[in-house]
Amino acid sequence: MIGPCLFVAPSLRAVATVTDPRLEETSERHRIQLSIPTTSPVTDPLALVDGVEGAVLGATRGFLDRAQMRFLERVLARGKRAWVYWRAEEAIETVDAERLRSFRRLWASVVVYERLIAPTARGRRRLARVRPALRWIYRGEFPIRRYDILADIARVTERAHPVPISPTVHPDGRVSVAGRGLYVRTDFWNRVTSGGSYGHTCYVAKELAATAVSLTCLLPHRYELLDALGVDQVVLDPPTRHEGEDSIVAATEHYARLLSNICRVVRPAFIYERLCLGNYAGARVARELAIPYIVEYNGSEISMQRSFDGTGMIYEDVYRAAEMAAFRQATAISVVSAPIADEVASRGVDRCKILVNPNGADVDAYAPPSQVERRSLREELGFRADDCIVGFTGTFGGWHGVDVLAAAIPRICAARPNASFLLIGEGNLTHLVDDVAAAHRLGDRVRNTGRVDQREGARLLKACDVFVSPHSSHMVDSRFFGSPTKIFEYMATGGAIVASNLEQIGEVLSPALRVSPSTPTGTATTERSILCTPGSVDELVDAVCCLIDRPDLRATLGHNARRAAVEEYSWSQHVRRLWQFVGRQPCRPHPEPVEQRERKRLETGDAYKDQAQKQWDNNPVGSQHAGEAPPHTLQWFLNVEAHRYGEYAPWMPEVMEFSRHRGAELLEIGGGLGTDLAQFARHGARVTDVDLSSGHLALAQENFRLRGLDGRFAHHDAERLPFGDNTFDVVYADGVIHHTPDTMAVVRDIHRVLKPGGRAIVMVYAENSWHYWRQLVGTLGLVEKQLFDWSMGEIMSRSVERSANDARPLVKVYTKARLRHMFRSFARIEIVQRQMVPTELPRSLRPFHRWIERVAGWNLIVKADKACA
Repeated sequence: MIGPCLFVAPSLRAVATVTDPRLEETSERHRIQLSIPTTSPVTDPLALVDGVEGAVLGATRGFLDRAQMRFLERVLARGKRAWVYWRAEEAIETVDAERLRSFRRLWASVVVYERLIAPTARGRRRLARVRPALRWIYRGEFPIRRYDILADIARVTERAHPVPISPTVHPDGRVSVAGRGLYVRTDFWNRVTSGGSYGHTCYVAKELAATAVSLTCLLPHRYELLDALGVDQVVLDPPTRHEGEDSIVAATEHYARLLSNICRVVRPAFIYERLCLGNYAGARVARELAIPYIVEYNGSEISMQRSFDGTGMIYEDVYRAAEMAAFRQATAISVVSAPIADEVASRGVDRCKILVNPNGADVDAYAPPSQVERRSLREELGFRADDCIVGFTGTFGGWHGVDVLAAAIPRICAARPNASFLLIGEGNLTHLVDDVAAAHRLGDRVRNTGRVDQREGARLLKACDVFVSPHSSHMVDSRFFGSPTKIFEYMATGGAIVASNLEQIGEVLSPALRVSPSTPTGTATTERSILCTPGSVDELVDAVCCLIDRPDLRATLGHNARRAAVEEYSWSQHVRRLWQFVGRQPCRPHPEPVEQRERKRLETGDAYKDQAQKQWDNNPVGSQHAGEAPPHTLQWFLNVEAHRYGEYAPWMPEVMEFSRHRGAELLEIGGGLGTDLAQFARHGARVTDVDLSSGHLALAQENFRLRGLDGRFAHHDAERLPFGDNTFDVVYADGVIHHTPDTMAVVRDIHRVLKPGGRAIVMVYAENSWHYWRQLVGTLGLVEKQLFDWSMGEIMSRSVERSANDARPLVKVYTKARLRHMFRSFARIEIVQRQMVPTELPRSLRPFHRWIERVAGWNLIVKADKACA
């Protein structure tokens, strides 16, 4: 048993003696709450090290400074054990020479950021302020006091205290809220009369009003559609400043006064706010008056501007801080897509209060027309009776795929004489389609109505036979996070849809037909659309031409899409899901791929292992990519598989050797849904799955049953494998062993159960990777300052693994040197590096991402052979 150890305060100026037998069993990172006695002052803690077993260094930040690292280095040089302990996290890490090198790299990154990157960024922001400063002098105005605003936001954030609300769920499924509601939107600089944002506000407000005693919308401008829908609205007086970012960051004080006065009179049962750039008035008032506060967050405006305008914003730090204040105060956060939920959670927001709730459509306003209505509308627009009209509506912005549409229009018109186009909307890329129509003399076949109001847009869509949505990502710093309302409006209108297979668009429009070299043929059954590769003009042309030729296919796809809109994507269901989530009623956050079942937990006695079971029993890995396939069906598992090897990691089948182990006894540790294990089984391996998560194990068994495959399944802890020595020819573990505290124990047991000459194929996360240093350390740790409060281990537990609950499983990263040391008992070791999604990189580097992932990918794959007898 380990003897007394020296606890050293972060300052290196106070010590205490700690005796805890659990320290002896520590190997990497563990959850332990040490009992630290009162410390005594000391001038040189190193002088006391010789009389103890080791030293435990207390830490209050995620990185160590030079003095702390030098102290640990000298402790190790004396042959003593060393640890770092974060009391706030109740976490301890064992330190050796390799771990110390990691701490040095982390410290160096902090120094570079603090001394070079951050000052440079501040200088650029100050330079950008020269023009506004001159304007202040000219106008005699006071400048924006950025740090006063940030200090106020910090106070709101620190004092955040979400207020619960309990809506009533009636036996017939209706949901109601006792009291009056307020809908708040404060983007005074953005006057809109139609489009996705406008429609979302109007239709959500309409459905919220139907669930409350009454609802009043507090808006910066009058929304005429709300008047038509019978929803009460009040136009708020605008702030004194009207232009530029200065007016945006200064507006909170103005709106907070107005909102506070209204709330003191009305005493609302809830505030629902569509979060707008830089404004945290709703959060501030909700906190002051203890009002339930629901936030609707539709993605990063900062990311949008970087991606499509190529510029940053002056007050990015203020905007992000204001968002965090709202997130902290929110009772619930409604987001329209999983990538947005991931982004919010990565900033330290608890996933249990984030609802992924896709956009929808008003299925009464957007409905299939009668034949008489369609014929009359076509005559009004100047189309011929036998024309096949292809419709597109939107703001003609950066991610709408307008460039693809412009390239496709002349080809479709040339290939199909009866093809015509109805374009609704306008934007900065409208000229692309206008120029093409003029150049090819297609003015009589391409009608562009320009911007129309929301109700007129719904009416015009009824003239169309086919709808197109050729979205492209074009995001420079994130995944495509959109949930385009046009998709749901197309579905509700009942036309055939051709769209990009891009994130939620592909999920909502699945099951779907795909374009093949011989364009889609056959009869559709449950399919809702034809999906194309984003950015592919050829596939868009082929799909549209196919639908022009096939009225029967158009009718079937349109009918299926309409039914899906009515059953799943109406605005009334959108609001019902929200209230069910807020009230924590039984709810299927849409889409929920796996029904909840009773889960059998292994009693491990380890907090991190309990968190791992909580995570994956409730959030099966990869299940978010199952699309709309019904749970517990083969298609559900096939959709997960298609995403895994098609979009996410196309390198896996070759690198992981799925087809090379026919006849081998193969063990997978942590098989998840059984996706990889099924590949080995399909190619003739005799497979066994051992998993800590009973939920995963049940799904893997179901996957094998549906595929007609054989396998054995064991519910057990991988640190003590329940198999005899020399049992398996291959042991495989993909992204598993870095989630268990004693990873070295797993490696030893892998070696034990392998036969002589057997092979281990193991993937772990890479420390020396783009994702770790750019996203985790750079963005979360340094830019968002999380590293000044939490260790990297805690930051990764909070952000790396996708979760819809508050589980925080252990996440560790490794270097090649550490892996070689861990697998040193094996005869031959090979390590390869993979896994990088192109959108992680700046656009200029994306053509080289396959090369970059080999040196900076997120995954390290170890292939190690056990020595022959």
